[in-house]
Amino acid sequence: MPANGFYVDISQSDRLPVDCIEAIRMNVDEFDEAFQLLTARGFRNFYGDHTVENPSSKSAVMIAPSGFVINLVQHIRER
Repeated sequence: MPANGFYVDISQSDRLPVDCIEAIRMNVDEFDEAFQLLTARGFRNFYGDHTVENPSSKSAVMIAPSGFVINLVQHIRER
């Protein structure tokens, strides 16, 4: 997929009452800013107070009151 391409993620979790969910992946440069923007609009973090962090990325699954899902991701690059 070329840079700035679009992705739709299909996820499966034993913590949800459905077989799978569709999520739009939102790649951002400033995770905290995007997280605050989404929570101010009523999204909640599927992981509660936690984010998924590893050496190459930081992410959270954000769920709107309507059930719409955004997989918020910041890819961490060496500068």
